[in-house]
Amino acid sequence: MKYLTSEAKENIVFVPGRASQAVCYFPQQFQGEFVMQTTTNLGTGVQYTTVNVTSTSIPIWGTCHRRKGNNNFILMLNYRETSCIRCLHLKLRSANVLQVFILNQEIISKCYTNEKLAEENCPSEESLANREAAEILLFKRNGYYTRKEYCPIDGKYSITYKNNNPEQSNECTGNDSSMDSCPSGSILNFRLRGCTATPNTFDLRFECMASWKGPNNENYLIFSDNNRQLNGQKPKYRCALYHHEYRTDEIQMALSRDSTCTTDLINSTHGFETFLLTPRAENLWPAEASFGTCSFPKWMHGTWEHVRVDDDTMIYKDHSSFKTYTIKCVGVQEDENKYLVFSRTQCDEERYNCMRIVERSDNILEFQLGSNASTTKDVFVLCSDDNFQDDSWITQGRTDALDTVPTGRCPISGEYVGVIPDGEDLCAKLWSDCDTSELMYYQVSHCKTNEIYEEREYKCLGHWRESDFLYTYTQRRDVAAGTYECFVGVKMSNREIYIKEAGEHCQRHIDPLHYGMQLNKTSLYTCNYTTPRNPPGLRTSTKIPRPTSALPTVKSTTKVWNFDTAGAETKNNDNASSATIVKSTYLLCIIVYILRYL
Repeated sequence: MKYLTSEAKENIVFVPGRASQAVCYFPQQFQGEFVMQTTTNLGTGVQYTTVNVTSTSIPIWGTCHRRKGNNNFILMLNYRETSCIRCLHLKLRSANVLQVFILNQEIISKCYTNEKLAEENCPSEESLANREAAEILLFKRNGYYTRKEYCPIDGKYSITYKNNNPEQSNECTGNDSSMDSCPSGSILNFRLRGCTATPNTFDLRFECMASWKGPNNENYLIFSDNNRQLNGQKPKYRCALYHHEYRTDEIQMALSRDSTCTTDLINSTHGFETFLLTPRAENLWPAEASFGTCSFPKWMHGTWEHVRVDDDTMIYKDHSSFKTYTIKCVGVQEDENKYLVFSRTQCDEERYNCMRIVERSDNILEFQLGSNASTTKDVFVLCSDDNFQDDSWITQGRTDALDTVPTGRCPISGEYVGVIPDGEDLCAKLWSDCDTSELMYYQVSHCKTNEIYEEREYKCLGHWRESDFLYTYTQRRDVAAGTYECFVGVKMSNREIYIKEAGEHCQRHIDPLHYGMQLNKTSLYTCNYTTPRNPPGLRTSTKIPRPTSALPTVKSTTKVWNFDTAGAETKNNDNASSATIVKSTYLLCIIVYILRYL
C-alpha cells in the first residue's frame, strides 16, 4: 500500500482554527488546476474559466464538508448567518478529466441551507445512467496526476466524414480519406480528402485525454482539438461517442459541437460531426506468421489492461513509448515459456523478437520482451537468457468479465494499523472485507484527532510468491477505471507486516523492510466467523474509526479465508529449493502476508 509521500503530504493543509470546517478531503487524483466551458456564442466562441480543486475545497463551489460514498461530496459555503450547501457527484474519467454531476438538471449555482435537503439531492448512479443529471466537464491543466492517455482506437482506417452544421455543411467521401495513430498512440490523425467544402482537403489531429463506457454499448472519448475553427468558435476540448462493431471492425463516431458531451450529440451516429471508420487491408505478413504455426496459451486469450490476445495474435499498447504492437506467434519453447514472435507497430516497423510469458494467477499475466529485436529470425540469439532482464516484467490484469467472475482473494484478514513514516502524525489502516474477500480498504487519518484525509478501495486480482516476497496486484475502485497498483510485503510475525508499493509493473528488488510501512494487526476485528463480532460500522473500541463513506460491496462466490489453506492458492514462482522455501519468511503485499499463520 502506498503511504503518503512527501509530494502527497504537501496537498494536506492544516489551517489553525478552521479544522472543523473541512471534515473530508478530495483524493489526490482529483486535485489540480482545471478549466471548464462557461459560454459559447458566435461573437466570442467557446470561453473557459479556471477551476481549482484543492485537498479540501473547490473554492467556487465550497469546502468539502462530508463524503457520501465513493463519489458524492457535500460542499459548504459559509456566509454570515447562513450556509450554502450542495451535493456534487465527482467521477474521475482519467488523470486529465473530472466529471461533475448535479441532480435534476439544476444549474450548479443552486444550493440549500439544509444539509439533509442537499443530501437528498445527491445524484445517483441510476440518474447518471439515465442521463437525468446535469454534467460539467473539467479538463486538467496542472497537477501531480497529469499524463498522456492512450487512444482507445487503433489501426488504419478509411474515413467517411460529414459535418452537420446547417450553416456550412461538408462531406468527405470516397477511399482517399484516412485515419491512423502514427507515430503516437495518444493521437488520432485524420486526413480528409475529396470534401465538398472549400478547401476540399484538411487534416485533423485529436489528442486523446479520456475514454469510458457509455450507454447502449457505446463509449465516450474526450480529446483536445487545438487547430480548428468551427462556425466562429474554437473549442479546445471535444467529446465524442463511438461504437465499435467487432463483426465488421467498423467504427461509428460522432462529436459534440462544443466542449460538452451533450450539445448536438445524441449517439455515435448522430452528432455535430460524424465519422465512419472502415478498416483498411493490412500489409501481408511473413509466411511463418501467416500459417498459424503456433498460438498463445489459451489461458492468455482475452482482454487485459493494455493487451488483447486471440489465438496467434496479440495486440500490445506500450504506454511508455505509445507504440501499438501487433504481435504474431512464430514459434514456441514450451519448457521455458518463451515464444518467438514477429511484431509490427502502427508505423509499420517490423521486427522479430522473443517473448517470455508467465501466468501469475487466473487474472494476472506477466511478460517480457527481449532487450534486443532483429530483422532476421535468429531464435537462438533472441530467445537466449542473455536477451532478458530477470527483474523487468510487464504486469497486466484481466479486464474482461471481472464484474461477473470472482477475482483473487486478498491475502489479508482483519484489520492492520500503523504510523506513516515521516507522516507528521499520520496514521494508516488497512482492512479486509469479510463478506467479499476480494475487497480491501485503506485509510489515512490524523493519529490524534482521527480526522480522515484519504480513503481507498481495492479489488484484489491475485497474488504470487517470488523468492522471499509476496506480490499482490490490485485494481483501484475509488478513482478512474483502469487504475491498477502492485504491492510487495514481508511478514515479521503473526501480527507484524511491512508493505510497500511496487510500481505499475510489480517492480522487483524493493525491500519493504527498509522502505515500507510497518502495520500491526489489531485484536478487535477479524474475519473468523466462529466467534461473535460486531458489524464494522458499530465498533466503538478501535483507535481509528471506520470511514465515513459508504463502501459498496460486490457479490462473490468465494469463501472467506480459511486459515489452514490460505496459502494453497498462492502461485509459487520461486526457483529456490523446497528447503529454502521452508526457511523463507513469507512476505506479502498490500495485503501482504500469508493467513495460514494468523
